[in-house]
Amino acid sequence: MTEDRSEEISPARAAEIRLRARLAVVERAAWFGFVEAMRARPAETQGFIASERTRCRDGFASGAWAKDLTAAERALLGEEVDQGLAQLVEDARAEIGEDV
Repeated sequence: MTEDRSEEISPARAAEIRLRARLAVVERAAWFGFVEAMRARPAETQGFIASERTRCRDGFASGAWAKDLTAAERALLGEEVDQGLAQLVEDARAEIGEDV
């Protein structure tokens, strides 16, 4: 796949794209580790994620975390993290062929 790289990319946009690529690499590596943990110790892994969901919910709701955000922004962030963690478990269960 060859892209036309003759277009100019601003330095700010290039920095954003590089950060996005780094995030994608970390995400894929974490996904591999999570799926392996789900295969090896599914109950413990799911229990850990359940406790992290509670911990994150409490941390964001109390204002102890992300103090630079408003209460509404923290609520949104907390909801997104909670939904993301729940989806992570569902996706991993589907990946390893476990009934969801």
